[in-house]
Amino acid sequence: MTAVGRFRPLLVLIALVFLLSGCVNNDAIDPGSSEGLHQSVSSDVRVMSWNVKMSSILPPNGVRHESFARIARAIDPDVIALQEVMWPDLAAQLSRLMNAYIPLEDGRSWYVHTVSDNVLISRYPMRWQGGKLATPYPLPQLGLPNFHHGFAAALLELPDGAELLVVGMHNKSGAGHNDVRLRQNHADAIVRWMRDLRASAQENSIVDYTPIVILGDMNAVPNASMAPLETLMSGDIADEETFGPDFVIDWDGTDITDVRPSHNALGREYYTWRNDDLPFAPSALDRILYTDSVLSVRNRFVLNTMTLSPDDLADLGLQKSDALYDGDPNYYDHLPLVADFEIISPPSE
Repeated sequence: MTAVGRFRPLLVLIALVFLLSGCVNNDAIDPGSSEGLHQSVSSDVRVMSWNVKMSSILPPNGVRHESFARIARAIDPDVIALQEVMWPDLAAQLSRLMNAYIPLEDGRSWYVHTVSDNVLISRYPMRWQGGKLATPYPLPQLGLPNFHHGFAAALLELPDGAELLVVGMHNKSGAGHNDVRLRQNHADAIVRWMRDLRASAQENSIVDYTPIVILGDMNAVPNASMAPLETLMSGDIADEETFGPDFVIDWDGTDITDVRPSHNALGREYYTWRNDDLPFAPSALDRILYTDSVLSVRNRFVLNTMTLSPDDLADLGLQKSDALYDGDPNYYDHLPLVADFEIISPPSE
């Protein structure tokens, strides 16, 4: 048994005591209002991540294209990372959709970058775009025999001259040995890419203390190894022979941080995936990770419209079933994650 396994009962007890004590970050939020879902006035950028399942947001046939439009308007994000947008060459279509849902000032269009099934959408210009195909996973049944899991990256030009590096990813699902191996390779590949990026003197690099956000469906399956997620956070590469030496991503030499949002900012539920028709417990498969040396979280939540009051829904322009997949009350699939970030001064050297 691993050290984590030996201490798991103690960790569960500590977590239970913590929750029962009411020590949650959002205990000041009135559960009878939608206050916790509005963007913090002190934030610089709002990001949203959502695995939308098999391009379901695309009209006219996508089963959740109307709910996506309502959620996009309600959340009003600056940056969106989508996963499972499975077909290529969708950048122009997605830009048109966002222009219709949330028109920008001065006739500007939303910027879109795609790698594999990952899509980054930004209201801010992308100074450069990048990313990689990380692990092969053919999907011939979908007409995608050469499909790879991968990650999309873009350096965003925020107002006032600030920049933000965003990496959107979708990792392999499943709890089997090969599933975990593919997730670990994917995580190792991202850390290597980040190490190479920071060492590069090319134009498509980043300057010191650039804020970094890594987000998406990381398939952090709780009954399987969490090592791939830990690699992303700590920079501890498992296969150094293939991917090279470890590399700490945050600028202060510490682990990057998990936002860990709760449902509707109430500090009660933290899962991001749920399907009551399957024998798997709701789980926090999706994550938003960030460099806390130069970013501060002002607000964070998992949007669950099923538990919002009628007044909340009306205030946000949402419908109760918007969190569901095709209106099925047992089938949520993935839920949207949202975080408001404020850029802070780097630590003094």
